[in-house]
Amino acid sequence: MGKIITIVGNLGAGKTTLARLLCAQGAFTPYWESPEARPFQAAFTADPPRWALANQLDFFLFRCQQESLARQRPEIAVFDGGLDQDYHVFTRHIFNRGYLSPDELSLCQRFYTLARGMLPPPNLIIYLTVDIPTLLARRAARARPTVDASFDSQQFVALQRLLDDWLNDQTASPVLHLADQPDLQSNPQALQALVAQVTSSLSGGS
Repeated sequence: MGKIITIVGNLGAGKTTLARLLCAQGAFTPYWESPEARPFQAAFTADPPRWALANQLDFFLFRCQQESLARQRPEIAVFDGGLDQDYHVFTRHIFNRGYLSPDELSLCQRFYTLARGMLPPPNLIIYLTVDIPTLLARRAARARPTVDASFDSQQFVALQRLLDDWLNDQTASPVLHLADQPDLQSNPQALQALVAQVTSSLSGGS
């Protein structure tokens, strides 16, 4: 059975960049979220209350299919985000924003609970934390439109609170917390050390 690493964190924390680096250095297999390829993403952006439920359920199904495939292969898979963050953070965030009704949130919860009961939890969660001013500066420096383009600082704070609440309570997966990590792209020794730490965690080492 394959093993799964999920990299979680706030928008702009560097999940995708870290996933690419780990896969290149550790010969792991990446599984990308690719929100622009999801069929309801553009409609959700244009009319969140109308399309929030369809968009979230589509992401859940997509992530479940990815996890099922990764578990069938003799590989170490790396996810940028993943099913658990999609539910515990983004689904709850859009509910708090008023885009999901209580009944729709309950439907998402039922789906997530059933799916996670059928699929083993990640073997390792890597939690990236970056301070809010840095996240805002990264967003401003991007040359392309992103999902967080219209976010104010309060939404970043809200997402961070949801991340902390989820990861402080969950016990299903070990968590490797990386706070203000060095620039791994220009520090190959630090990247090698991280890959060794991740590999040791997956094999049950200290």
